[in-house]
Amino acid sequence: MKMLLDQIRQELDGALDDIYVEDVRVGVVYSGVKITGGYGGIAATQPQSPQSNSAHCSTLPKAGDMTGKPASEIMEMVLSDNTLKAVVGVATLNALATMICDRNPEKYTFSDADVLDLIKPGDRVGMVGHFSPMIPRILKITDQLTVIEKKDIFDDRINVVREHEAAEVLSGSDVVIITASTLVNGTTEELISMKGNAREAVLLGPSAVMMPQPFYDKGFTAVMGTRINDTDTMLKVVSEAGGTKHLLKKCGEKFSFVK
Repeated sequence: MKMLLDQIRQELDGALDDIYVEDVRVGVVYSGVKITGGYGGIAATQPQSPQSNSAHCSTLPKAGDMTGKPASEIMEMVLSDNTLKAVVGVATLNALATMICDRNPEKYTFSDADVLDLIKPGDRVGMVGHFSPMIPRILKITDQLTVIEKKDIFDDRINVVREHEAAEVLSGSDVVIITASTLVNGTTEELISMKGNAREAVLLGPSAVMMPQPFYDKGFTAVMGTRINDTDTMLKVVSEAGGTKHLLKKCGEKFSFVK
């Protein structure tokens, strides 16, 4: 994630000093941040690590003190081992990346491509994260789909394996799809390093930061996520436990960068 922090600092330069966090919402599905200029960003909420033995809800040490802080300070939370802090950090990076794209439209050219456009008949697809709505559409193109998922998934249409098999699956895949939620738990770089000779490697999901070059440098060929167009509505949606469909319908749109 340091690569993203460095890119944000480089792009905004001195302007970053004048950007502040105006609102923070930590919802049960997504979390959202609003920054100076009305820009908003989101990230998938992950209350605690799966290894945690705590029976209590996770909390944010800085709760009540983040609003009004410099965005440069809050974005650093992405490096935290506390997953809730990391969620807020990723959401802040997303908001800043949206601002950067708006300020540099000639540099950041979006693609019309969908992840399905990158999959060919017969491709071996390795997917980190269970993107349920997408699975039937992938299976219409190829039946060689393996999903790597830490949760119990019962889906007889596909092969589902645990995380310890990720290296074997991804190294033998033609197309690798990695959920952008890995930006929160800090496993993105480890997973992309397993991709072997995959033709395509896609970072996918609403948590994806709209800043493709750092991901290209790590081996991704595409970054696809959700851009927030109505920040105040987004804050309501995440506060009311809204999901991806709610975000896309009420306050956002899909974006795609392809190398």
